[in-house]
Amino acid sequence: MSTIALRLARRVQATADIRAFSTSAAVEKKRGTLGTVVSAAMTKSFPDFSKFDPIYDDVSDNTSIIELWKKQKAQELGSNISSASNIEAMVNKERNIVDPPANFFRKYPKQPAKMNLEEVTNADDGMFWSEDLLIPFEQFGKLSKKTLVVKRTTQMTSKGKIPSMYAMVVVGNGMGSAGFGEGKSFEASKAVVLATRQAIKSMQHFPRYDDRTIYHDIEHKFKATKLLLWARRPGFGCRVSPVVHEICECIGIQDLAGKIHGSRNPMNVIKTVFGALQTQRVPDDLARARGLRLLDVYHTYYGNIRPTYVRK
Repeated sequence: MSTIALRLARRVQATADIRAFSTSAAVEKKRGTLGTVVSAAMTKSFPDFSKFDPIYDDVSDNTSIIELWKKQKAQELGSNISSASNIEAMVNKERNIVDPPANFFRKYPKQPAKMNLEEVTNADDGMFWSEDLLIPFEQFGKLSKKTLVVKRTTQMTSKGKIPSMYAMVVVGNGMGSAGFGEGKSFEASKAVVLATRQAIKSMQHFPRYDDRTIYHDIEHKFKATKLLLWARRPGFGCRVSPVVHEICECIGIQDLAGKIHGSRNPMNVIKTVFGALQTQRVPDDLARARGLRLLDVYHTYYGNIRPTYVRK
């Protein structure tokens, strides 16, 4: 009933406003000042375009209008020299012109032209920098590349067999960020280049406990591959399969134990490792979910100290 009553009240208010406006318009029509009433009603519904809106208006795109306002202000002042020196400040105050801060506009990277891989020097390595990688040049020099899979594939068509080369590459900076990419071409070198650049573009950060191991034990499955990862003490090393060991070097994980059940296909193993590392729960998430302090979460799981709950 409250919703129906509210709608009915709004309908009655709107009808009353229309009647009041029509009545005032009829009265003013007899007086000959109907245009004043209409203009007053329109000004209530339309914004004032004579002033700047700091969100929608850009000062750099309206310089001609601002200069016109300054000329009009100078003509109004006339020979008043004391006020003529502050014309810009007066116009800015009257028209609400405010220069945005330096970090107001976000600078997006420009889309570079497509590069021909045949013309690029050292294309066999694939580690050449360009703007489309969306990574600073200083960080690009710290990346390490691991080519884990290179194989020959064949596509069966009505015209026969079409051979091609497939490559899978893992790229990381050794400080918690890594990514993998896949490439396919008629030549193995070009396939490695495509996979390398895709791996750089798909890099993401993985949290590490003490910058050496994972936060907790992980069990993850991808298709027919089941992966088990266990956090280990300092100096334990990476006692895992060769493919997982190469990925740990790219990410920067030093102490880890793992076991693979089911399919040991390198392509599925790589995707399973990256999927498993994304499922980690860092202490920040545990603290929010359980209402504990961040320091207590660290002590509870790694120091055997009784936690204290946050008072709400």
